[in-house]
Amino acid sequence: MIYVVIQFSCIIYLILNIRYEFVDTTVISLLITSMVIGLIAVFNMKVDNLSIAPTLKKLHQLRTNGIYQFVRHPMYTSVLLLCLALMLTNSHYISQGVMLVLLVNLILKSRLEEKLLTKRFDNYQAYKEKTGRFIPFL
Repeated sequence: MIYVVIQFSCIIYLILNIRYEFVDTTVISLLITSMVIGLIAVFNMKVDNLSIAPTLKKLHQLRTNGIYQFVRHPMYTSVLLLCLALMLTNSHYISQGVMLVLLVNLILKSRLEEKLLTKRFDNYQAYKEKTGRFIPFL
C-alpha cells in the first residue's frame, strides 16, 4: 500500500504546483498522449482486472493484446507522461525530485506486480522478455 500512497502523493504535489503560464505545446502534447494511453490501457485491461494496489484479483486475467502487446505497464506510462508534463511547467528542483521519486516508486511497484504475475501465469516470463516495461521495445 505504501507504493500507492507515494504514487498519489507525488501526483498531487505536481498537480498542486502546476504553473499555468508555462503550459506550452509540449506540455499539452504530453497530457493528450498520457490520456490516450491511459484510456486505451483501461479499455484493454477491463474494469474487473483493475486495481490501484500491486495485487492480483482472484479471477485476474493476463492481458497481452492491445496496448499490452507493446508495454507491460501502460497505465504507469500514462502516469509518468502526465507527471512529466506537470513537472515541465514547474521545473523547480523539488518537482524534479518528486518526479524521480515517482519513477523509482513505479519501477519498484511494477517489479512487485511482475513477481506476482510470474507466479500466477506460466507465460508471463516470455511476455516480459519481449515487451517493454514502460516504453515499447525497451
